[in-house]
Amino acid sequence: MLLKKRVCSMGFFKRFTRPRAELWLEAEKDEWTLGDKLKGTVEVQSEDEFDIEGILVRLRCWESIKRISGHYETDDETEEREWVEEEGWDEEELHSDDFVACSQIHVNVGFKKGFPFEFKIPSTERETYHGADRKVEWLINAVMPVKGRKHIATEASEILVAKPVALLKEVIREVVLIPCAYCGGLMPQTSVFCPNCGARRKS
Repeated sequence: MLLKKRVCSMGFFKRFTRPRAELWLEAEKDEWTLGDKLKGTVEVQSEDEFDIEGILVRLRCWESIKRISGHYETDDETEEREWVEEEGWDEEELHSDDFVACSQIHVNVGFKKGFPFEFKIPSTERETYHGADRKVEWLINAVMPVKGRKHIATEASEILVAKPVALLKEVIREVVLIPCAYCGGLMPQTSVFCPNCGARRKS
């Protein structure tokens, strides 16, 4: 009975422990553009045995706008009123997307594997921006829920998302040269006067 009670106690406290495992994200590059396919791998390496409910990779875009508010404070001794300003940030989630990189699996000791993930960054969203009064941040992280144990998650990492560079199309026009009827020098077919002798081109 004592041995059975001890085993149950260890199982109970095991619920509050995190498995000895590492989880991290690796993206193909550090900077992306709107409309790109964001690709990478979520890596798992374990020194413990447990069951996971899956691996979820999350992509979020947040906009933060500085808000300045204030109120009057009255001095108890002088009864003078003073305006006190307070700064804060209003946050709004502009984009949210989840990618299931892995379903339920059993993890053994020594387990090491990478799972690919892929997101489509909408071309209609906003690019990364850091200003004094406004910020737009793209954040990515991975979450691995563990059955009966504490889940494992990576810290949210910021990725840079820029506007696509407009492609300039170079127009190449073929210039046809013809001989001048007076001096014999070559001149563009569209010219009215010869650049060599100045004579008017004969039609």
